[in-house]
Amino acid sequence: MSVQLEQPERETFKQALQSLWMQVEGGDGLERIRQKAWQCFLSLDLPSKRHEAYRNIKLRHLFSHSLRQADLPVITRDQLLPWIYPECRDSVLVFVNGRYKPEWSSLEALPPKVEVSLLPEAMQTFGTLLHNYWMQSLKEETDPFVALNAALHTNGLFLYFPPKTVVEQPIQLLHLIDHGDQWPMLLPRLQLFVGAHADVRLIHVQRPLSATPYCVNQVVECVVDERASLHYTQVLCDEHPQAWHLDALRATLKRRSVLKTVCATTGSMGLRNDYKIALAGEEAEALLNGVWILREQRSAHIHVLMDHQAPACRSYQLFKGVLYDHSRSSFEGKIMVRQAAQKTDAFQLNNNLLLSDLARADSKPNLEIFADDVKASHGATIGQLDPEQLFYMKTRGCAEATAKNLLVEGFCAPILDIIPVSSLRREIGALALEPLPQESHDASISSSQ
Repeated sequence: MSVQLEQPERETFKQALQSLWMQVEGGDGLERIRQKAWQCFLSLDLPSKRHEAYRNIKLRHLFSHSLRQADLPVITRDQLLPWIYPECRDSVLVFVNGRYKPEWSSLEALPPKVEVSLLPEAMQTFGTLLHNYWMQSLKEETDPFVALNAALHTNGLFLYFPPKTVVEQPIQLLHLIDHGDQWPMLLPRLQLFVGAHADVRLIHVQRPLSATPYCVNQVVECVVDERASLHYTQVLCDEHPQAWHLDALRATLKRRSVLKTVCATTGSMGLRNDYKIALAGEEAEALLNGVWILREQRSAHIHVLMDHQAPACRSYQLFKGVLYDHSRSSFEGKIMVRQAAQKTDAFQLNNNLLLSDLARADSKPNLEIFADDVKASHGATIGQLDPEQLFYMKTRGCAEATAKNLLVEGFCAPILDIIPVSSLRREIGALALEPLPQESHDASISSSQ
């Protein structure tokens, strides 16, 4: 598809975004930041096929949609309960159509000093901190959709965990989408600050309640302070097949802090996860993990920039893809090691398992190193199930379908085992497997008895 053919759709899409910008209401204390973000978006402009980071994305399909902001539906507490995990009953933060709704959230399990508020309210208490961080991040931002979120978001959430805070229960971020028959752009935003020596686990789950597609443009920005730990799990396994999901994680890690992430997704028409992690303090550690399980014509695209800025930091990336039918994935990851980041230890690996001759996976891991004392490696694999392993399992009495499922399960296990909620881990694991024929299923039950 040529850039010339994309151009009319891009211009129409930009006009729709301009209309949304004109509808943004002032008076919430975020006017200067929003204006800066809008100018940043205009200078970056919408991507085209010439943009390396978006070359695998079906941009023309995205730009062909008209845009609007979604209304807020009426949702009862009883409707929320099926989507809340048992481990998170008293620690759930609810977003509806991209907007944080405190009246539908449960904070009983959170320590009393944890700050949970809308961003305009947070500006009154943490204004200097937020303003300085936002202005610096916008100055360094290269993704137009991240800048667009900062300009247009409504009811974003501010989370602050004071130093030495330990949250015993995982905190679930539940995003519900209920927008009727329109095609909206939803703009959830989370600003997260984890104080020194704090320990936090977040579980982000998205559930669409409408039968029509949508576009989610989500940004999570976090600062993990000295010796603090953040475990962030993201689950995007119930997307509409024609939906768009543009997701960005921006993280700054201070001295000896730890960030561990897991992302599990079944993809959509256009799903893109964009990570930009800055290891800014000595001995900081970042561990990024992800698995995508794609069927039909769904896609998933992962883009990572791991920026080693300080000495003796460690980063680990492991992303795995399972592709059926006509699905497609891409992975592009860069490890940047700056001159000051001596004694860096960095690892990056992308493994892909193609279970159809029509599926396609692209992978582009790379390194950019300016320091001398560095231990770094990267790699990628794209292949099918090993016929020798299948033959071995069949000779041991496994039906072919069961053997394939066991191999796929083993392929995904290193990622799934990291998920801290057992009920969620089982749910995602089941998505990777093909339904067994009835006779195979009955045989497995008999053997277990």
